[in-house]
Amino acid sequence: MKLKKEKIYETAYNIIENFIDAFNKKKYTKLEAEFGMTPAIYNEAREYLDDYFDTDQYLLKPPPKKTTSPHLLEPNLLDIYGADEETDCWRINCRLFSEQGEEEISANFDLFYSKGEFKLKYLYTAS
Repeated sequence: MKLKKEKIYETAYNIIENFIDAFNKKKYTKLEAEFGMTPAIYNEAREYLDDYFDTDQYLLKPPPKKTTSPHLLEPNLLDIYGADEETDCWRINCRLFSEQGEEEISANFDLFYSKGEFKLKYLYTAS
């Protein structure tokens, strides 16, 4: 079944917002249960980000939404590969933001759709 591109983007964005909130608040149980991010993977990602920001005092944010079309984002802020195809799994590259604005770093995920539900799995963070 092919899902509408807007539905995929809107769902991905909302789930990534939840992921970033859990990451910022160090909710290890939620990160592992809902996003497949074990405490060891969390620590590795956190160390990478601490080095990137040169501090451990930062908050990540999702990309800002356009005000005119809430289901679409500026190009290259949330790339979903396969959104135009008939599939139930999409690879996502999400540009991360901090209090200072857009960063040169992104989080990568797989988004799955099964039995009417979406599930997001964290893969890695890279710059």
